[in-house]
Amino acid sequence: MKPINFVGRSSEPQIDFSIVDTWLEAGPHAVLSPVGGNNNIRPNNSQNNHHGHHRPISSTISRYACRILADREEPAKVYVYAAGFDSSKNIFLGEKATKWQKKNGEYDGLTTNGVLILHPNRNNEITNMNNGGSNDSTENSTSEMYEWREVSVDGDIYSLRETRSSQKRGSLKLDESNQLQDGTLIDLCGATLFWRSAEGLKHSPSRLELERRLDELNAGKPQCPVNLNTLIIPKKKASKGATSRQPYVYMRCGHVQGKHEWGVIRKPAEGNVTKFKCPICMIDSERVIQLTMGMESAFHLDSESLDYSFNPCGHVASLQTVRYWSRIPLPHGTNSFHPVCPFCTSLLSSEKPYIRLIFQDHCDY
Repeated sequence: MKPINFVGRSSEPQIDFSIVDTWLEAGPHAVLSPVGGNNNIRPNNSQNNHHGHHRPISSTISRYACRILADREEPAKVYVYAAGFDSSKNIFLGEKATKWQKKNGEYDGLTTNGVLILHPNRNNEITNMNNGGSNDSTENSTSEMYEWREVSVDGDIYSLRETRSSQKRGSLKLDESNQLQDGTLIDLCGATLFWRSAEGLKHSPSRLELERRLDELNAGKPQCPVNLNTLIIPKKKASKGATSRQPYVYMRCGHVQGKHEWGVIRKPAEGNVTKFKCPICMIDSERVIQLTMGMESAFHLDSESLDYSFNPCGHVASLQTVRYWSRIPLPHGTNSFHPVCPFCTSLLSSEKPYIRLIFQDHCDY
C-alpha cells in the first residue's frame, strides 16, 4: 500500500489536508426570505465577553484524523483508516481514545470522536426511481442502504458506538470493507469528506452540462405574476442583496415569483409571525425561499431538469439529486444525524426537505 493523503486538524508538514470544522468555514448565510432578517447568523454574546470577541470553541476534529491509502498494483482501490502519524511518525491516538489488543496480538483503536464512513448505493436509488418511485414524495423513511459505520486504525469496520466518544466500541462487521466507493462519505466529527472516484466523475454531469440546463430554464423567461418581470436563477447568491429579477419559491405550494410585498401578513401579536400568501393559489406559506443554482457538479446525480430546490436553503437541482441527499442523514453534533444540503450544509426540513418548483414560464405569445 502507498499513502496518498493524511487528513486532520493539525497544520504540521505531514498533514496533506488540514481541515477545520464546517460551521467555522460556512460563515453567515444569505437572507433566505425577501423580507425579514437573517436568522442563520450566529449571535454575538458580547454581554458575556468584555472585549466583544467571540469566545473560541474547540474543534471536535482530531489533529491526525485519518489516512487515505491506495493499492500500488490497483490504484483505483483506495482505503480509509482512522488516525494518522504525528511528527515522530507514530500513529497518534488521544488519551481518551479507545484502544485494544486483537486476537492475533496486534493492537487497534478508534479516534476520540471516531471516523465514520457511509457507502451509499446510488444504483438502488436510481432503480427505485425507474421502477415508479414517487416523483415528488418526501419519504420520511431512510433506507438501510444508508447506514453509517466506524473505521478503526487497522481498517476494520464496526457498528457505531452508543455515543460518539464512548469508550465501548461497536460490534465488528467482518463482511464490510473500508475500501472507498464512488460517493462514500467520511465523517470526522466536524467535517464530512465526499469521495468521488475517477470513473464515477466520468459519468457525472459536468459544470458545462449544468450551466446548459440552467440556461435552458432561464431561456423560458419565468415571470413574476406580481411585478410582471422576468426572473433569472443565478449561479450563486448575490453578496450585496437580491435584484428585482431574483426568484423566490413559496414553501408550501412551490410557485416561483419575484420579490414583492403582496400577501405578506405580519402578526406582531403572535410573536412577529409572518405569513406569505401566494397570489396564484392563495395558499399561505411560513416562508419564501431565495433560489440559486447548486453549481458543484460532483454533488449532482444527473443533468436532468432543474425542477426542485432544497428546503430551506433554496439550492436548485434535479429530482434524483434532491431525493438522494435528502435521504442521507449526516452526523450532526456528537449524537444526532440529519440530512443536509450538499451545497451549503444547511439542515434540511424534516417535514419537507425539498420543494417542487412551479414556474410561470414560456409566456410569450
